[in-house]
This record gives sequence, C-alpha cells and structure tokens, in this order.
Amino acid sequence: MLIKKISIIVCAAAGMLASSFASAQTYLGGSVGQSDASNYCNYSTTCDSKATSFKVFGGYNIDKHFAVESSYFSAGKTSINSGLALGHSEQKKTGFSLAGVYNHEFNEAFAGFAKLGIARVKAETTYDTSGLPSYSASTTGNQALYGVGVTYKINPNLAVRAEFEKYNPHTFSNTGTSSSNLSAGLQYNF
Repeated sequence: MLIKKISIIVCAAAGMLASSFASAQTYLGGSVGQSDASNYCNYSTTCDSKATSFKVFGGYNIDKHFAVESSYFSAGKTSINSGLALGHSEQKKTGFSLAGVYNHEFNEAFAGFAKLGIARVKAETTYDTSGLPSYSASTTGNQALYGVGVTYKINPNLAVRAEFEKYNPHTFSNTGTSSSNLSAGLQYNF
C-alpha cells in the first residue's frame, strides 16, 4: 500500500514538473505595424503601397538559442489609381508562416533574433476599370520568409518585441509583389 502511494506521489510530481518545464518553453504574442509592397507602384500615377498590418504568433523554445514559431498575419490593403483606362485596383494579403528562430541574449533584458522560414500567402486583388464591371482575382502561394528583431523583457514573462520581416514571392511562386513588414508588439512567455 505504501509503495502504491509513493508511486502515485512520484508520478504526480513528475507530471507537474514536466508540465511546468514544457510550458516554460512556449510563448504567444501579437504585433501591429506597417507593411510595404515593394514594387506594387511601378506602373501607376497614384499609389499607396503601405498599409497597417497585424500578426498573432506562437512559438516553442527548443533550447536557449533555437525556437520554432508560427503566425497568422495580415499585410493590410494596398491600392493603385492608374489614371488611365485601367482604373483602380486594391490588393489584400493574409497568410500563415512557419519559421526557425535563432535567439541571442545581449544581457538579462535585451535579446536579438533572426528567423528563416516559409509563408503561405493569399493575395486578393479587386479591379475597377472604366466602363467595365469590376472583378476580383485571388492567388495563393508559398513565399520565403526572413526577418530580424529584438525583444526587451519587462519581467520574466512579458517582453516588448520589434521586428522587420520580408516575404519574397519569387522564390517559390508568384503571388504578386514582395512585402516587407516593420512591427512592434508584446510577447508572453509561459
């Protein structure tokens, strides 16, 4: 009977220890920023290639330096007015990403990171042309993703995060223009 009670206590303690260890390695966060569609305005008279962006992300720290991170993001909506018969068009990009992250602590509060991965991006474009009905087109493709950023720990669990990311559509498939994103937000470490 005593062995059974000791076994139950040991198993419960091991479960709590494993649970706290696993949760200490995960993080969640969100950020807002500004995206820029780099070559979206090449053939227009009036263009707005910048848009408000947002992202929610989560990650798992494999060890002190390496992590795996996934996110859902919206790069906002860009627009073109050609001033010609082509009229007006708008493009909205959303997607999911998966990236490997390398972290480096500069001191107890500041850390830097670099990421490399892949993003599945959906670009939805609407066209309004003079004298013709408007129409929409949508493309989805995989894009290379890379980025750099910094974090500043407010306390052991909460950090401010700023980062620059780039999505390159020409690597895997063409979903329109490449996009860059500069954002800031919060990251909570469990």
